Amino acid sequence: MLSGNTLEINLKGIFHNVKEITNNYKYKYYIGVVKANAYGCGYDKVIKTMESAGINYFAVANIDEALMVRKYTKKGILILTPVFPEDINKCIRNNISITIDDINYLKAIKITRKLKIHIKVNTGMNRFGSNDVNEIKEIINYSQKNGIKVEGIYTHIYYAANKKQVDSQIDVFNYIFSKLNYDFPMVHIMNSESLLLYDKFKYTNGIRIGDLLYGLTLDDRFESVISLKSHIIRIRKLKKGDTVGYDGAYTAEKDNELIGIIPIGYADGLLKPNKGRFVYINDKKYKIVGNICMCNAFIKIDETVKLFDTVYLIKDSKDVMRISEYLSDTYNEAPSEITCVIDNNIKKTYIN
Repeated sequence: MLSGNTLEINLKGIFHNVKEITNNYKYKYYIGVVKANAYGCGYDKVIKTMESAGINYFAVANIDEALMVRKYTKKGILILTPVFPEDINKCIRNNISITIDDINYLKAIKITRKLKIHIKVNTGMNRFGSNDVNEIKEIINYSQKNGIKVEGIYTHIYYAANKKQVDSQIDVFNYIFSKLNYDFPMVHIMNSESLLLYDKFKYTNGIRIGDLLYGLTLDDRFESVISLKSHIIRIRKLKKGDTVGYDGAYTAEKDNELIGIIPIGYADGLLKPNKGRFVYINDKKYKIVGNICMCNAFIKIDETVKLFDTVYLIKDSKDVMRISEYLSDTYNEAPSEITCVIDNNIKKTYIN
């Protein structure tokens, strides 16, 4: 563990956020997205809290994540990206569903009986998915003949703030869906952002929720989940003209400037573009100065800050949104990226 750095996860906040969704948005399937170690929060307690609050299905990015999540839940798990054929048997043995968007890929899978699949429709993002009605029909027919259960169908809203684009995506999905004549147990389209902006889409009975579960929204109905803190481990008093860190990227403007050094850097997830943004010490704002190092960063402080004082690099989940906005001019960093890059070796503490 890295001494002096702690990621705090508010489990009550996660429970509240799930309930906020299940109480106000009526679906049969509430799919909790727990990619990237549950957005950096860790699997065990987070998954159990989500499940106790009403999440009844989970989604992950790959087979390794799926097998980790399976340790903590008996609920359904969907892998959202393609799985290598040699891992298919693991999916069958562990009751893990996979995404299918290509008939040739499906035919290349040698072990199929008892496999569960969700078909992904490409409605414009052009990452994964098929928009060929005939191909999707062939996937369904091939599955029925080879003991594969077609458990669901879905697409992904990739630009929720653009209503025209969303309408176009939904038109594509609805057209394809209407041509299939198949009773899908699960139909899921919405993600966190689109859930807040649009009414329930036609045909759907499930939603995939990521950001909202972790409080990554400015909507006050959702509680904070994440905070990241470090500590001042050295204090330097500078003379006018002294420089700080690599490349001398910060220069003291006057005598007796104070710099606090913290034991966290870009290797821990505090990426270099964070230079210049604010952190919190004793409920007061202070600025990160100089180039962020691999394992350290520099904070311009004042005489009220003492050695070993706590430094909140992320004060709460809404602070993640503010950091994302600050970084958007130079880095275009999504809120979830800020939490996902936090080094998994940083100590985690859970607040019940």
